[in-house]
Amino acid sequence: MKIAIDIDGVLADMMPVLNNFYNKKFGTSFSVGDYKYHDLEKTWGGSKEDAVRIVEEFFQSPDFSEILPIANSPKSVLNLSKKHELFLVTSRPQNIKQRTLEFLQNYFPKEIKKVIHTGQYVSPASSINKFDVCVQEKADVLIEDCLEIAIDCANHGLKTFLLDSSLNQLNREYSEGEIPKNLLRVKSWPEIVERLK
Repeated sequence: MKIAIDIDGVLADMMPVLNNFYNKKFGTSFSVGDYKYHDLEKTWGGSKEDAVRIVEEFFQSPDFSEILPIANSPKSVLNLSKKHELFLVTSRPQNIKQRTLEFLQNYFPKEIKKVIHTGQYVSPASSINKFDVCVQEKADVLIEDCLEIAIDCANHGLKTFLLDSSLNQLNREYSEGEIPKNLLRVKSWPEIVERLK
């Protein structure tokens, strides 16, 4: 199969590092468990533009280099790469392409052949969306952590795994009854590998 994989929240454990960056900058005491939505302004307050500006500043900061991989992701991706073709589709902007490649080189040095940056979470936001990328690349499966993106892709017929970590509160606002049939909630990378056997 051809498998599309998101980066942040799926391969890269960005939220703890971004949260620490925000707390240091503004003297707040948010924890990762305080984030219930991917729209950061719903936690931080302020406008969407404010949140985007802060994330763009984080992307350029030394803190960004502290991001570690999600638990079990390096071993699992290596395992999947033996049987499947993998590529990444991320909302990160093009201007941090080099920093993204450095992270991948450190933790996923041989498994990923292609990275597509949609730039959806920058100012101004790109009109490219992940479903269109998956269609263009002929992906069979998407592994994603953003509920809205996962639902959009699943509603369009793409088999989508929603990585729904018990360590955070994201993706809790929808009940199972509202989840499209092509969307599968998964709790960990070993579960993803098992389901893709």
